[in-house]
Amino acid sequence: MESWEAIERAIQRFTTQHARKLGLSNSMVNKWQEPTTDFTDSGAYNPLDRIVTIMETALNLRLSRQDALTPLRWLANQFDCVVIPTPSTTRKFPEIQIQLCKTIREFGELAETASAAFIDGKLSKTERKNIQSEGWQMIEAATTFLKMIELSEGRHETR
Repeated sequence: MESWEAIERAIQRFTTQHARKLGLSNSMVNKWQEPTTDFTDSGAYNPLDRIVTIMETALNLRLSRQDALTPLRWLANQFDCVVIPTPSTTRKFPEIQIQLCKTIREFGELAETASAAFIDGKLSKTERKNIQSEGWQMIEAATTFLKMIELSEGRHETR
């Protein structure tokens, strides 16, 4: 899906209402919903394109992937969603094994943190925050592992 198609799906037939809320003309909001692949297209560089440019520029400037993706994470958080970065290239079997070990370790840390918090039968704000942090780290590790499996190079045999 292209960015203009995503904008189009979110706006649908409500261009006027969106334009009013944004303080922009209907024409500008309509242009966001059109392709901008070359000079013959009538579309305009939309907010999604701008966010992508910010994140790509951050990566090109060698900021960490976590820092570069902060706008995406912020947006997801506004709508009670989670962004989990995953590998985008094929991984070799040893890397997948290492990721599985990391996933297991993260699960262990989650279980340990939760167990320690539950001992007194109460859950403080700090304990809740620590459990959530460990849980999201475990989910990220597991998601990365599954993506690596998906991208793995064919069949691998072990001895």
